[in-house]
This record gives sequence, C-alpha cells and structure tokens, in this order.
Amino acid sequence: MPHAPASPAAKRRREIARAVLRHAHQHPEWGQARVAAALTQKGLAISPAGVRWIWQRHHLETAAKRAAALRKLDANRLSAAQRAALTRIAARRDGARDASASGDAREHLLDVAVREFSQRGFARTSIRDIARAAGLQPGSVYHHFASKDDLFVAAHSAGMRMVAQLMEAATAHSRDPWERLEVAFTAHIRHLISGNDLTAWTGASLFLFESREMQRQLRAERDRFEAVYRRLIADLPLPPGFDRSLLRLQLLGALNWTRTWYRPGKRGAAEIAAHLVKVLREPLARR
Repeated sequence: MPHAPASPAAKRRREIARAVLRHAHQHPEWGQARVAAALTQKGLAISPAGVRWIWQRHHLETAAKRAAALRKLDANRLSAAQRAALTRIAARRDGARDASASGDAREHLLDVAVREFSQRGFARTSIRDIARAAGLQPGSVYHHFASKDDLFVAAHSAGMRMVAQLMEAATAHSRDPWERLEVAFTAHIRHLISGNDLTAWTGASLFLFESREMQRQLRAERDRFEAVYRRLIADLPLPPGFDRSLLRLQLLGALNWTRTWYRPGKRGAAEIAAHLVKVLREPLARR
C-alpha cells in the first residue's frame, strides 16, 4: 500500500530537525539555547530542550561529540570557521574541564527546571526533583547553582536575554523608527508563541514571590530587557509631552498577553505586530 503523504506539521518537524543538525556541523561549539534562538529568529520555532532532544537522537548532545562527528568528515570539506571551532573545542577538552560540556549541562538543567516549575509549581519542586528529571545526582545541580532560588533566577534571566537578543538582531538593519518597532514586535511575539517552556515561565515569573532579594534580581534582568524598548520608543516621532514610559508599559502588557489568547493557524506574528504599530501610528498621523 502507498504511504500516506506526510502532514504539514510532520514536514515542519523534519525541516527543523535538519536545521538543528546543520547547526551542529556548522557551529559545533554553540549551546542549545543559542541554536534555538538562531533558528527561532529564522522562523523555525524550537526550544533549547527541543534542540537537545534532536542532538541526543543523533548522539550529538555535547560539544565533544559534535566535534568528533565533524572530524569524521573529509578535512578538505571543512570551512575555516569549522576548523577554528574544532581547535577551540579541543583546547577546552584539554584544560581542567570541558567548558562547553559544562555549559551544555547548565542549559539542560535550566530546561528541566523550567519544565518542573511549570508542572509542579516553584514551592513544590525540590532540587532532588530537578536532579531526578535531569538524570543527575543532586550534587551535580549544586555544582552549577547554589540554591533553588539561584536556579529560578537563572532561568528567568535566560528567557529575558533570549528575547532581547532576538529583538536586537531583528532591528539591527532597520533605520526607520516605526519599522524598527514593528520588527521588534514581530520577534517578540514570535518568541512568545513559540511553545518554548522557558518563554511561558519567564512571562509569569516576575511577581510570584515575596522574597525581596529574588524580586530585586528578577527586576534587574527585566529592566535590562525593557531598555531595548526604551531605546526603540525614544526614537519614535511622537508629539511633545507624550508619555513614552507609559506607552512602553502599555505595549509590553499588550505583547505579553499575546501568549494567552494566541491560537495557531490564524494571524501570524508579523501580522499582529503590523496591526499594533498601525493602531499606534495612524491616530498620531491624523494629529
């Protein structure tokens, strides 16, 4: 019997898997979070945990394994960038510890912790729970993070940094302030609707705790993220006396709410972003 044609979703998953494996050969020293951010920016939405899962299926889950796979190829086929990456990975391996593998382990712990926090709640999740889910001993978790609070703050910070990097990369080649705002919105919304556990948890994590120290650390990272929007809004040609700070807060509220009401198959991130800019810009043009 002939095989049924693959569904669009299955084709998309294969496309993403191929892109992940290409990155493993092109940039073997990149960690899973960096690969996920690069692919998501290109419209191939995948979480760091998804990148790691694909790597594991192909025995590429550490930088050392990705380097070993690359060395099996004909040396003449390797680019200068690939050869340089192999040299860096070898230098790390020959040092006191493999820094790349350590980075992979830290990113893996962040992915697992976010998933456990989301499913169990922060208060009901222990370091032992996270270690068990990650396939590690509790002592290995403490090697990377001093406490559960420290792990939570690191996960929140990673989410904020990821979306800030996507926005800054998206706006790097735009000069028109309205266009820059729209492409930043598009990158932000695409990240919010990507299905990434880290995204969902980051968006809900800022006001969950009474700990002043944790609030201070979370607020510091959020302020660094909001600085991207401060710069974008500062460049807009708005009327004198217009409250740009209030506008920034209102826009952030509208954007972050997207992950609650968005449903796949209708309007995409670029359409939603264009609508938001239109709603803001047209009344100002009439004035």
